[in-house]
Amino acid sequence: MSSRPRRAIVGLAVAVAALVGLPASAFAAGEGLTVTPTNTQAGGGTNVSATLTFAPGDTPKTVVTSLAPGMLGNLNANPSCLAATQLTPACQIGTASVSTTGGPVPGTLYLVPAAPSSGDAAGIDLVTVSSPTPQYIGVSLNPSAPGGLNLTTTFPNPAPARITSFTANFTTLNGQEFTRLPSSCSAATSTMSATYYNGTAAGSASSAFAPTGCSSLTYAPTLTAAITRDAKDSGAALKLSIDQAATDSASKTIVLQFPKGLNPNLLPDAPCLTSAPCNVGSATATSPLVPSAALANGTVTLGGTISAPTISIAFPAPFAITLTGAVNLTTGAVTFSNVPDVPLTALNVTITGPNGQKAFTTDCAPASVGGAFTAQSGATKSVSAAIAFTGCAVKPTVSGSTSGLAGGHPKLKFKVTHGKSAPKLATLAVGLPTGLKFARSAIVSHQTCTGTGKKKKCSTTTVIKGLGIAGGRAKSVAIKGGKLVIALRTPANSVSLTISGALISESNSLQTSVKKHKTKTLKFTVKTTDAKRTATTLSLKLRAH
Repeated sequence: MSSRPRRAIVGLAVAVAALVGLPASAFAAGEGLTVTPTNTQAGGGTNVSATLTFAPGDTPKTVVTSLAPGMLGNLNANPSCLAATQLTPACQIGTASVSTTGGPVPGTLYLVPAAPSSGDAAGIDLVTVSSPTPQYIGVSLNPSAPGGLNLTTTFPNPAPARITSFTANFTTLNGQEFTRLPSSCSAATSTMSATYYNGTAAGSASSAFAPTGCSSLTYAPTLTAAITRDAKDSGAALKLSIDQAATDSASKTIVLQFPKGLNPNLLPDAPCLTSAPCNVGSATATSPLVPSAALANGTVTLGGTISAPTISIAFPAPFAITLTGAVNLTTGAVTFSNVPDVPLTALNVTITGPNGQKAFTTDCAPASVGGAFTAQSGATKSVSAAIAFTGCAVKPTVSGSTSGLAGGHPKLKFKVTHGKSAPKLATLAVGLPTGLKFARSAIVSHQTCTGTGKKKKCSTTTVIKGLGIAGGRAKSVAIKGGKLVIALRTPANSVSLTISGALISESNSLQTSVKKHKTKTLKFTVKTTDAKRTATTLSLKLRAH
């Protein structure tokens, strides 16, 4: 509650009436409420006129009105109204008229910042012609009904005067309709509770009206997904974004289907499921109804149990919206049920992992994330988003074998394969251990010419004796710095080399050492350069045969 001055009895009475200016039925103590929206279009903005009558012979002390989930105010129509109190036409949200034992008194409603330390999301100041001192009304999210608002005020006893009825007209804010109706066409039920000063029993009531036109609401959510893999292991961070148009129905259920190659990282995740829930990421969201800063600092929490994990996306007070998803480890799906009827144009979730570790592992295989969405309006939409991978390029690999070393006729075989998700191979450079040497004499070039004089044309053909290449064609072959350097005409996924005969020679000492089993292994190097000019040097230890 605010500490602002509350000197005007009539102003206090009007404030109470404004709180309950929404649909409700007759109360047990004699209260009554009627509400008339100008337009009942689901998810639409509309003017609302409401009339409340109080229990005869008494004055309310505290009134809490819990609006139907999805019935919200457009706080974003003029964000400056939440930055500083402005009792001006730019922050006016409606008018009011109160009937008292002293006669009717008109008033004006303004959107204002939340009172300090109140925990409210916003406030309403009520100003009447009989008193310029505003009466503050707290506006907060209803923790018992996600997507709903509580309007609360407590005021001093105005005896001997009494308030008998109140009419409020909620109109526009900064030229835009202030009241947004639920995007569901189910009964929109609001409740109210009131206490009184002079012995009247506390009263409570509820009533509903049905929004219409759900079939005309658009619903076209889109999904994007990205995975970033650790440089040194298979740990991975996941980023998901769900986007919708501002005029779409809000979502009711979201089911995300993850691919087989994305799995829980069991070692760091387990403590979150066996002891205390862990913060594993962050979230941001945007809504057409609130300023962008309101949903900018969400957190992602992993909790539940080993057999029934949960993922929760929560935004802090005063805009405390929470989405809780049930994880199905068998199917790899996460189901967010009972999503609040709050329009979100964007929901961005980044899941890194607990305590500096990663929540997932990935095999980096091309894959997609699926989304099955159900709207508050009843519409459905299924989408699929190809995952954008980062950090998944791995080093190339090499394997090979030797033969003929003991007989002085060495033969080497190598197979080089580009790394998964990495560019193809462009050049190879093979380095030999001591005792083996490439022979330049094996590279023989022949020039062939046709024609004479100015019409003479020559071409050079190079033959490399003892070299076999499979999986690619050589553009050039040279011996540089003792290494055999092969540039490919076209980058290749995998290249196999056979080196023997005139291209390689063996020292007598190595032959003898291999023959007597003194040399059991030899170390070779293969330097690769891929199509994006990334060079990698690979070492390969082979048994000497």
